[in-house]
Amino acid sequence: MHIPRRRLVASAAPLVLATCLLPTLAGVAATTTLTFGKNVTVYSGDYGEPGLSIHGQQVYVTTPGDGGAVWGVSANGGKTFEKLPTVKPPAGQTQGVAAGSDSDVAVGTDGTVYVGDLTIDGIEVSRSTDGGTTFPQQVFVNTDAAADREWLAVDGTGDEAIVYVAWHELASGTMFLKRSVDGGKTFDNVAHLLYSQGTTAGESAHNGTSIGQVSTDGKGHVYVVYGVTRLDTAPGSAIIPTISKIVVAVSSDYGVTWKDVVANPGYADANYGNFWMAAAVDQGGIAYVTYSGRDHDATDPMRVYLQASSDFGDTWTEPMVVSPEGGNSLFGWVAGGGPGVAVAAWYHTDATDKNQADIEWVTQVAQVRGLAGTTAGATKAAAAKGKAVAKPAALAAGTVVYRGTASDHVMHTGGICTFGILCGVVPNTSDDRTLLDFFKVTVAPDGMAAVVFSDNGDGRRDVTFAKQVGGPSAFPPPVKPPAGGGGSGSGGGSGGGSGSGGGSGSGGGGSMPATGLDVATLAGAAGALLVTAAVLRRRAARR
Repeated sequence: MHIPRRRLVASAAPLVLATCLLPTLAGVAATTTLTFGKNVTVYSGDYGEPGLSIHGQQVYVTTPGDGGAVWGVSANGGKTFEKLPTVKPPAGQTQGVAAGSDSDVAVGTDGTVYVGDLTIDGIEVSRSTDGGTTFPQQVFVNTDAAADREWLAVDGTGDEAIVYVAWHELASGTMFLKRSVDGGKTFDNVAHLLYSQGTTAGESAHNGTSIGQVSTDGKGHVYVVYGVTRLDTAPGSAIIPTISKIVVAVSSDYGVTWKDVVANPGYADANYGNFWMAAAVDQGGIAYVTYSGRDHDATDPMRVYLQASSDFGDTWTEPMVVSPEGGNSLFGWVAGGGPGVAVAAWYHTDATDKNQADIEWVTQVAQVRGLAGTTAGATKAAAAKGKAVAKPAALAAGTVVYRGTASDHVMHTGGICTFGILCGVVPNTSDDRTLLDFFKVTVAPDGMAAVVFSDNGDGRRDVTFAKQVGGPSAFPPPVKPPAGGGGSGSGGGSGGGSGSGGGSGSGGGGSMPATGLDVATLAGAAGALLVTAAVLRRRAARR
């Protein structure tokens, strides 16, 4: 289900102080292309919002519809897929009034599969131990009030696995989570409220929440990223107030207790509700959040932001724009790789107006290395003092980014609406919501990025899978590039794959050009910035 209050967004980083821009530029390394293999159809039909999880060679994909969680499985690493029977609530169950409203999938380290199916009056959680072929264990999770947009995560194995189910209320946007400590057989009678601070609760009541993916490191640390509307955010052109602040609900005891941490205090005119947020944890325990939107709703294009925390969610790096310069980027998602490595994905068009009827979209992916070592704690410290947080104009210092295009064709033509049921009602917006509101990226066991996306380009009506075949693996730790390699900062350059930290990478169709600057160019730019710093101290205010 999709209510309009959280369907608003777009973003681009503002100019920052020249003294901040200098280290930002110095950390930009030339990008190397990630290349992807031939796209594979998972199944066909008018489906959107595909969930994705991988265990070994088993690849699991689900979308809501057909009275349950539509279900596709690959047993050969994504080379081919089989559409299996839709995972539906058990026959004769009196609960579950609207099955097939939203779906999600999570897989334990032992290969046990959990599928969530939103039924509005609750959430059906089904478990499979035979590779997703059958789901003999099905449990209805009572949400006590009409629910929306559930997310799943799992810790542990077998009948002692902890299964997390997070959602927000359809009417109020209040966020809750229930746990199972017996592998999904039973769930908490009383739900855990995912925030406790008065300010956050007030902002939630002000305009609801945009709840993002729940993620865990397997060691007790659990994260749910979400967006709220600042009390000083006015409706503007969107008719209703936009999501203008990013918060992370953090637990250090396997989801028993929670605290609120502001990741991005936002701006009064920000718009970060485009669309669902996502959280992930890498193999080193570094947490990441991503979201799509814009800092200033009236002027900026839509961008995808990434932030990291290396202290279990207590502090977060400043937001970094991972999507390319120019055009518009929507529906950001993130997955964790090796220590210090995140993989993000989004839909992108080069068009300056995302609502045009004839524009073309592709699915893009980035591997980001070294973000957690850049400006940890700056966001929290600034927010605590009520000060603005300077956002980098491009990449954070010490960060290396590899990019590529996952779709081997145009996967959508026309505008993309991000206003839910108000699509076509809000002035000057597209009424095309055929892709729905998100898609997912993950990292396969070989360290290659894997992505599943809605695909209706060229007359298609498919759910499509793509996997990285060239460029660095996300699993080897970042290494320092050889002299003259072009990569700089703590993130390193070469990652053990075919990519390098130097100039532009060759690649498959649709690959993005390199955006790195050499040292001489950076030095010249730095000098010019210092000379003009007195007149270029433009910075948007934050609280």
